[in-house]
Amino acid sequence: MAGSRSSDGEKERRSSVNSSRWKNETMKVILTDPQVLDCYICCVPLSVPVYQTVDFQWKLWIMIKIKEICRSFEQLLAKIVECENGHISCSSCCSKVHNKCPSCSLPIGYMRCRAIEKVLESIKMPCQNSRYGCKTTTNLNQINEHETLCPYQPCSCPLSDCSYVDSAEHLGSHFRKRHQDSAKSISYNSRFTICLNSDDKYCIFQAENDGVLFVLSYSFETFGDAVTLKRIGPRSSEKKFCYDIKAKSHGNVLSLLSVAKEIQRWTEDPPSKGSLLIPNEFFGSSSAQTILEIRIWPSR
Repeated sequence: MAGSRSSDGEKERRSSVNSSRWKNETMKVILTDPQVLDCYICCVPLSVPVYQTVDFQWKLWIMIKIKEICRSFEQLLAKIVECENGHISCSSCCSKVHNKCPSCSLPIGYMRCRAIEKVLESIKMPCQNSRYGCKTTTNLNQINEHETLCPYQPCSCPLSDCSYVDSAEHLGSHFRKRHQDSAKSISYNSRFTICLNSDDKYCIFQAENDGVLFVLSYSFETFGDAVTLKRIGPRSSEKKFCYDIKAKSHGNVLSLLSVAKEIQRWTEDPPSKGSLLIPNEFFGSSSAQTILEIRIWPSR
């Protein structure tokens, strides 16, 4: 009997040690199927509150039998919280499906799933742009929002024969070292002139002081030529750049004042609504070049 009591005491001691071990520590785990933490209906990462299906007839019967079966309400609490099928959903989807589970047709949206909520609140995820310099770690349900606005979004080299991808800052350094002759060096707030031939599709500019890259797209349309300036950088960039483009010919002037749109990868997209449209014959039928005056500056 003494040995038995000693064994029981040792088990309790070990249990107490193991229990306190994790109180002030974090534990790294491997999630083999991240989709298990997505809402079954909208497939978006779950966020608190999370609801599960519940059979109201079963729940009502349990409530009626509480006094008959059990003296302590706490003993039955687990049975009430656990549902019959256990399907879960984010709160926004409950109203979309009219509080009817699409899996089993049981009511959903009336019972919180506290276990899953605890798991969600404890999960922290690093930004997928950590390889490009981002050090942000955030909750699972906020990671998509952060990555959409992350200042370290990967940007691709605008040259088609270069596969370099990195943050906008590192991309500027890469371009200056490897492709310096492929871009026109510019200074902010200084007007410069470029001449585009009929077979030109784009022209790259790089700012002298901070290395920011700009791409001037040039496309031929039915009624004229469309010219657009874009900046290679993250969508969340707080620093915006304004520009104006002027086309002059025989005393006539076409001008566009706009803000450069941020892109992470340059492609030959059709002209956007922010393009300068230069009508056919504007420079004369004998001209094979398009001459433009451009000025770029950081917005305040």
